[in-house]
Amino acid sequence: MIDPVFVDTNIWVYSLTLSDDRRHELARRWLAMLQSRPRINGQVVREVGRILNVKAKVGEAEIRQAIGQLYVACHVVPDSLEVYLLASRLRDVHAFNYWDSLIVAAALEAGCATLYTEDMQHGQVIDGRLTIINPFRDG
Repeated sequence: MIDPVFVDTNIWVYSLTLSDDRRHELARRWLAMLQSRPRINGQVVREVGRILNVKAKVGEAEIRQAIGQLYVACHVVPDSLEVYLLASRLRDVHAFNYWDSLIVAAALEAGCATLYTEDMQHGQVIDGRLTIINPFRDG
């Protein structure tokens, strides 16, 4: 069985927004190669919607479509007391910022072995079971 993976907001945003940035095509290709349905949480959905609206100036119809696609393509991990308490412990132990700790906690609670993001330390292992990987990193 393939271990589930958690995919952070930035990768979805790169894949959904057209740009000359090399990460757009890399994100699209990389997401297409995933061997299992990735995990996300409500925070990722909210952030994607906000970034598409505010930064990318995408219309509401396209935002609705993008959010719908996330729910089809991904397993959305629900918020829970356990996630918030784990996030608090992660902030104590690893000094993550508030939002990053919630992403890491959701990935751990979902049983993920890998968290794909460009926002945290590449190669860092959390609780001996979750590895942070930056899919845009060279080498």
